[in-house]
Amino acid sequence: MTKGIGIVAPLAIASLTASNGTGTSNLLSPSPREIWRAAAVGSTVIDVDLGATVALDTVFLGFTNATLDATWSVATMSGPSGTGLSVVHSTVGLRVASGIGARHHGYVRLAEPVSSRYLRITVTQVGGIEPMSAGILLIGRTIERPYEYRAGRVALDLSKKTELVDGGFGISKGAIVSSYRFTLSGLTDEQVEELWQIVMAIGESAPLLIVEGHDAVRFSHLHYGLFQRLEPYEREEPEDTRWGLSIRDWG
Repeated sequence: MTKGIGIVAPLAIASLTASNGTGTSNLLSPSPREIWRAAAVGSTVIDVDLGATVALDTVFLGFTNATLDATWSVATMSGPSGTGLSVVHSTVGLRVASGIGARHHGYVRLAEPVSSRYLRITVTQVGGIEPMSAGILLIGRTIERPYEYRAGRVALDLSKKTELVDGGFGISKGAIVSSYRFTLSGLTDEQVEELWQIVMAIGESAPLLIVEGHDAVRFSHLHYGLFQRLEPYEREEPEDTRWGLSIRDWG
């Protein structure tokens, strides 16, 4: 599916409503630990108003407790409350392959961007006893760029370790998160400017989604978090600029 690095800056969401459950506004919080939870096992309709007609091709429903058989679909609407409903991504399994632990992501990238102000996302928790919950809803348009194969992940253990006089360690357990570093290459001046606009809007303090370049997207290929240590790009020739970037995943 994705061959280059996918960079998804979130579109602003003007309003969000869910047909049931609590904490709907938590889906717009940058922290995935603040969640929306459905009222019961079954289906929920989430209607999104983007405030204006915009081009989009990516929907990310992150940090869910979706069961193995949970499903979702995405549709555009010509108006609120289901007016002019047009399915752009038919019902499929919600979970991206190879989830880690109890949290799972849903990720859709359409073959071509669509333009709409209103979206309807339908999620269905199938089986199990826990209603569907999710921490992040991110919608945007993917910018895909070539990258060098030296890209890679590193695990970051946030635990605190203290050496003890008896030769052991005192450990205050923390989360283990990941960071992903990559270098975009062969960028034209126009592509550099497009990326520059994203970097200037997001900086190192607003979240975004980075998708590793693989034919089949897995859980570990999706990085929701913050840019870290922004570095200058290197313009080697007018149509060949390199730019090294890294993202620290939100745990």
